[in-house]
Amino acid sequence: MASDSLSVHSPYFEATVCWVVALKSEAKPIISYFKLDHKSGNSIFPIYKNDKLGHSLIVSGVGQINAAAATAYLASESSAPPWASWINVGIAGSADGEVGKLYQGIKVTNPTKEKVFFPGYRFSKIVSLAEIQTLDHPSSVKKKGVLHDMEASGFIDFATRFSCNELVFSFKVVSDNTEQDMKLIDKTMVNSLIENRLKELEILLDKIIILSKLEKQRLKIADEVEEVFEHFHFSVTRRTQLIEKFRKWKVNFPNRPTSDLVKGARTAADVIRNIDDALTDLKFDWT
Repeated sequence: MASDSLSVHSPYFEATVCWVVALKSEAKPIISYFKLDHKSGNSIFPIYKNDKLGHSLIVSGVGQINAAAATAYLASESSAPPWASWINVGIAGSADGEVGKLYQGIKVTNPTKEKVFFPGYRFSKIVSLAEIQTLDHPSSVKKKGVLHDMEASGFIDFATRFSCNELVFSFKVVSDNTEQDMKLIDKTMVNSLIENRLKELEILLDKIIILSKLEKQRLKIADEVEEVFEHFHFSVTRRTQLIEKFRKWKVNFPNRPTSDLVKGARTAADVIRNIDDALTDLKFDWT
């Protein structure tokens, strides 16, 4: 079990991983592997968590509308930060894909809504890449070189609203193809297909969490900025402006104290103006 080697020193510690899975039979191996516990209380969708590892999993039900709704619900219930990684795992049909093989969806299309997504950092060295076409209904007619599912598009459409595109992933295991009829799929088979790919998913997760940590570091608000927020009232828009402008100011004036920013300022607008003035007056010696 993966959890035997996990501790506060593990790369998983302090991670925020949000799983969105359509079927309980797809979710069960993940729930067991990462020792997730069912969150008590009434919930629109079943949610499972391991707070120590930072994992949350929601079972959405079938279909892209359910996937989108469950993604939004989990973002709210888990208070997922903007550096959270979002992972959709499930089965998919294929015309020519090998049954049981894991793929990363790097292009996701939705013929009904004419939407195209290019989610996630590509892990081409450790997993096969594929296009996923999200359908409204199961279909025995499949296009060569394309995986077919019913959730990826809805999931990605909403997950990318809560985290950056590079941290949103859809991984699919082929469940049926032209040689193996989709009518043979049952809960036991689905469970086995996902369970057999958990080691690969864990390797991918190691890489994803590194990306998540880098994004967290990139978005980190400096202590000096937090102090400014405590002394002045900033709207959401002006908070964002200050964070971005402060980074530029700090690069150009690494040794200047933050007190320079608030000198003579009475409002948040005055602080923004001080930074703008400093950056505008910046002189470069081109010689």
